[in-house]
Amino acid sequence: MKSLSVLALAAAASDDRLAITAAAALARRHASTERAVDVFNTLPQLAPTFQAGGAQAVWRLRLEDEVNARGAIAALVSEAAERFDRVAGSNAAAAIELAPPDDTTWTALKRELPLADFVVVAPSLACGVRAFGGPLGEALMDARSPVLIARAETLAPGRPAAVAWDGSFEAGHAVRAALPLLREASRVAIVQQVEEIDASSGAAADPRRVERYLAGHDIAVETTIETRGRSVGAALLQAAEAFGAELLVAGAYGHSRVGEALVGGATRDFLSAKGGPHLLLAH
Repeated sequence: MKSLSVLALAAAASDDRLAITAAAALARRHASTERAVDVFNTLPQLAPTFQAGGAQAVWRLRLEDEVNARGAIAALVSEAAERFDRVAGSNAAAAIELAPPDDTTWTALKRELPLADFVVVAPSLACGVRAFGGPLGEALMDARSPVLIARAETLAPGRPAAVAWDGSFEAGHAVRAALPLLREASRVAIVQQVEEIDASSGAAADPRRVERYLAGHDIAVETTIETRGRSVGAALLQAAEAFGAELLVAGAYGHSRVGEALVGGATRDFLSAKGGPHLLLAH
């Protein structure tokens, strides 16, 4: 089985555990090393306004927040590592670790992203418009990193998966990135909102092309589900859920920035849904 490099991003949010634990499950199955990066510094922080000595007071509060945030993230990583070690046993190739801090979040991301097969984030981080601006959005954009948005602490093998296909470069990148996860799926479906597929896509959007590609990687497509009459994101999500998919693989639909792709258009529908499958996006 191919080893994967899994990178979890954590921001001292209430659902950080989802990203860290789901990434650990992937790393354990694929004899991989998971590294967790603290991206707390990419998020806007609220601090009270002081009449006197305001700058110093806010800066002290900011430093205390950062120390507390990193401590909380480190505790989650340690907890996941302990559980990981109990299951992985003597598999020395697999590990979970908190990436060492750097001068800025940007330099830490720049160091870790180039060799990451998957970047795992929790829904709150994926939904944050500002979280995907600044250094985080720019780093993901530059690295063209596939982003796995974890809806639960486990991404179990042997469950159905769905691939949203419109013939775009982004959708193709997502399919290629998802191959290790699709191989683990019990059943695979292609889902399309046929009314919204660009007519200029022509043969590129033909689902049989994906079937042939996946067959070449020993992945059988069970069915193609066509849907109509709803927005792209809502239609694809409904089709994936009707198939019982635990994972939906989708392109980031042609936006020029990862931040816009993750909060706009079809993907906004995916993220705003309560529950639903894990989402693997690639730009």
